Amino acid sequence: MSEKTRATDGQSISRAVAVLRAIGARPGASLGEIAKETGLARSTVQRLVGALNNEGLVTKNFGQQGVFLGMELARLGAQVNLDARTILAPMMDELHQQIGDNIDLTVFEGDRVIVIDQKASNESIRVVSHVGKEHPIHATANGKAHLSQLTRAEAEALLPSELPAFTAKTFTERARLLDQVEAFGQLGLYIDREEFSLEACAIATTLPPFGGRKLAVAIAMPSARFARREEDLKSALLAFRRAVQERFGASI
Repeated sequence: MSEKTRATDGQSISRAVAVLRAIGARPGASLGEIAKETGLARSTVQRLVGALNNEGLVTKNFGQQGVFLGMELARLGAQVNLDARTILAPMMDELHQQIGDNIDLTVFEGDRVIVIDQKASNESIRVVSHVGKEHPIHATANGKAHLSQLTRAEAEALLPSELPAFTAKTFTERARLLDQVEAFGQLGLYIDREEFSLEACAIATTLPPFGGRKLAVAIAMPSARFARREEDLKSALLAFRRAVQERFGASI
């Protein structure tokens, strides 16, 4: 395949994606409206919509004017959603090789923080976790990361006014917790300093949503080791999040 052909193919794919995004943002948009939104010629939009319609990625068969996203996208999206752990696994493995301590990938469902993938620590003294474990949203690093994915009003509606204490360091005042989450959000890293379990600390960051599901990744380890490695952990998590964003964009 020539360089010219590859460039043309890449341009066509980019234009098709732009059309899909425009339709997703404005279901039922006309060809002219899609052209205006994407900056493409109307004839180009018409050709792309025709090709996407043939593949079931868009449809015009709703008895209405305009173009809608097709059911084939929903089918593909459902398959991607089921493979979240598989898709992120190679990057999780790389992070684990770098860190060597416990790493949890969590999802936020309703009011629950659930571990959906986990890399166990290589150390003899470790923080123990497992797939399926639920983490309290107010007393863990990944819980705080998930709180940051809500508006303050949503978080206040979710949390009781008095939060249960797991240790003497647990934040039990809702306002104080949310103030800390907002402050942490400036860097995008969220820390639990013995708030869930004595002698254990963790640090987490958010990831792009996966099929609409809110994700976070956390590193947990004994407090003494955390204190020695905190700056390295911050750098590693920020680099991990940046790599995920560069590979998958705003959503996976």
